[in-house]
Amino acid sequence: MFENMTQREKVLAMVVGALVPITLIFMGVFWFIEKNSLNDGEIMSLSEQVSRENEKTALSTKANSRRIYYRSVSMPSNLADATNDYLLWLNKLAGDEIKMEGLSVAPLSGDKIKFKSKVVGNTKKFAMTATGNLSQLSEFLTKFYSVDLLHRINSLKVIPLTTGPAKAGKRVLSGNLNLSITVEVLSLVDADEQREFTSVYREMARTSEEYQNGILRRNIFGPANNTPSLSGRPSSSYVSGKDIKVSLTGEDADKNDLLSFELIEGSIEGVKLVQTDSKSRRASLQIPGQKAGRYEFKVGVKDNGFPAKTNEKKFTVVFEDFVAKKEKPKPPPAPAYVNAKQARITGIVKDVSGDWMVWIKVRTTGERFKLKVGETFNLDEREWLVESIEPGAAVLKVDNKLLTFQPADPFDSPRKEVSLEPVGTESSDDLKVDDALEGTTLKLKTDANDKSS
Repeated sequence: MFENMTQREKVLAMVVGALVPITLIFMGVFWFIEKNSLNDGEIMSLSEQVSRENEKTALSTKANSRRIYYRSVSMPSNLADATNDYLLWLNKLAGDEIKMEGLSVAPLSGDKIKFKSKVVGNTKKFAMTATGNLSQLSEFLTKFYSVDLLHRINSLKVIPLTTGPAKAGKRVLSGNLNLSITVEVLSLVDADEQREFTSVYREMARTSEEYQNGILRRNIFGPANNTPSLSGRPSSSYVSGKDIKVSLTGEDADKNDLLSFELIEGSIEGVKLVQTDSKSRRASLQIPGQKAGRYEFKVGVKDNGFPAKTNEKKFTVVFEDFVAKKEKPKPPPAPAYVNAKQARITGIVKDVSGDWMVWIKVRTTGERFKLKVGETFNLDEREWLVESIEPGAAVLKVDNKLLTFQPADPFDSPRKEVSLEPVGTESSDDLKVDDALEGTTLKLKTDANDKSS
């Protein structure tokens, strides 16, 4: 066949033979691409359908989870019994725990909740009235919403109360409030018939005290914010060159206010004002040691009330050079009490054997002595000797002296006193005794209290 073709026809046949398979290849490629595009479209469509179904499943799962949760926090399905329990709980919370006054809680009518004409739940309302302050109201709201229960406050009416007569045409707020609250609870028909709903509490982001601290310092229902005060030692002296610390104390009639301190003016470089923490109402001035002189500071204290109030006070610190103190001489010890002032002869008598005896009584110690000549007794840490006895007097020897006493004479004031010193060659004792008795008027005197002795 090719032999009968011309050269031109042969070339044309070869070109056509080469183009046919190439064309078939391109047609196959385009067919594959088109088919693949169709498959991608179907895959995307199926993927979207799967995604929609997964979303429906997720929503269904989420809805079921919420349904289970709502059932767990619903009022019991037995709403009649649950109403009584809820009334008791409200009275206990507001009255017993929070101490609101004039409390009254009463049940009101409720409504049915329907979905596509099917009843899915019932509501019950309660009316509550009481008198309290902002702190009590804040505590009530915190504890009310911490209970894991399907209940809510539908309305809250607050009427501030005033106190006393009007001042300058205006009444002063007392801080007390008349409260009117409407509460609504929900009971699902498929909830548990009974459950301890008032003992389940959800976790709160902050404590009741933290909520109150933020609310009460802006108590618009109470008296105006009080101005804080600052106290400390207004003028103090210290030894020069030594570092010192001056304590400061802030006071505020508003107990919930937080105080902050500030050093406004100071004549010493390097002085620091240190406060322990934001809740502390104490601070200190830490002052480096200075040379002798007088230094002044101005310190301010500020509360966080609404609006904030400030106060300032000046303090003076005096540094003095150290001067050693002279020791004061110790005062002489007080003289010991002289019991001889209260010692007396209460009687001079003869005993059954005919010997003279002198009776002596010491009033301060209560001691009594019944002595004969030559006997001794101790008085004021000294030894006294009965030297001689006469009907109206007695001679006692003490401290190398002869003392003559008559009844009722105190022993620190003898009737006659003779020192015992040697005189010539005579018997000094005999002479002195005679001298001691010479010129003495003797009278016999006895103590009536001692006669029984």
